Amino acid sequence: MTNQHSTTMNTTKLKLISPSIAVWATFTAAVLCTSMDAIGQIDPPQKDKTTLQDWGFGELSKELMPLFKGLNKSRGTWSFTGETTNGQTATPLQGNLSIQGNPKAGMMAMWNMEWSWPADNPEQMIAFIVMAGPGKSGLDLRLVRIGPVDPKVKKNDPGIRRAMFEGAWDSKNKTITWTESGLPGQLSGQPKGKDSAIQMQTFDMVVAVDGKITIQNSKHMLGGQLVSGKANARTGNAPPEPAILTGKHSFKTVAEITDRRIRPCLPPQATEISLVSERGGHFAKYEIAEADFRKFLDQLWEARKDNSAHQRDSMAGEGEPADPKRMARRFKAAGWEPLDNAITYYSPSKPSGAMTTYYYDRKAGIAYHDRGYW
Repeated sequence: MTNQHSTTMNTTKLKLISPSIAVWATFTAAVLCTSMDAIGQIDPPQKDKTTLQDWGFGELSKELMPLFKGLNKSRGTWSFTGETTNGQTATPLQGNLSIQGNPKAGMMAMWNMEWSWPADNPEQMIAFIVMAGPGKSGLDLRLVRIGPVDPKVKKNDPGIRRAMFEGAWDSKNKTITWTESGLPGQLSGQPKGKDSAIQMQTFDMVVAVDGKITIQNSKHMLGGQLVSGKANARTGNAPPEPAILTGKHSFKTVAEITDRRIRPCLPPQATEISLVSERGGHFAKYEIAEADFRKFLDQLWEARKDNSAHQRDSMAGEGEPADPKRMARRFKAAGWEPLDNAITYYSPSKPSGAMTTYYYDRKAGIAYHDRGYW
């Protein structure tokens, strides 16, 4: 799990640029190799939140609240008007804008904006993937632009033109100024040896309190790009989805838990459940009988044994007594003391290495587990 990043910023205009290109490059590469449909399926919160702590970002300046609330309010579908450019020629257009996403799920907050036109039978589309994640001075803002592209073409095709932008949020004007930056490797779809003297593309994105998005003040844009755009009328709302848990929670039974990231990691018979949930994963503590715990592990492995990145019983320390000192360090943030007779077990793992580590004390009938989502 990742620790919540905590800092305070007092300036009105917050420059949010990446302190770690390596981290952002890795995450961006993952985004660009993921279909836009998958990004759009990230669960939105069930209700509007009032603090950034509720969104899993720790104590950050209230200057960011209008941005997050505006982006959350924008989710759904809109009609829009705008212009594309081809050199000195601007072409007016009318189309549809679809916005999905969430500041709460996953390692970073993410919203997907798809601008498609013409409205009746879209033939062109430009996608903006807006991302926010912890940085040295607060939250970094990044935008990946994909297209223009035929909406029927897979957006993760490496040959499609891409560009990355860094963002600076102006809370007074409710505006993000986006300035072109570099993409990792050749993910941009541009040929090697691109002229470094070319001026970087920039544009402003106004995020209104009612969710309306406006693109304006574009400079040095490439041919075919959207140089202006304004959401006019809402044509559909974002669908309601189950809530995503953050912070500390207690539940009597598994049936009370709706977060689909957490529930599959718990034995169905678990009771008296304590959770600490963050962006990158969660900790859980619960009561469970030995027979039910072992049956749950067997079922996990039977269902996923062919897709696990490691084989059962192949991990160091699996089936052996857990190190109390390691447990104390691992669960210190949750405030849980090490179990006296804990044995270590592992779930099947993803190719990324993400898995659940279980610590079960058969004498006490208590289990802890630690799950990472990366």
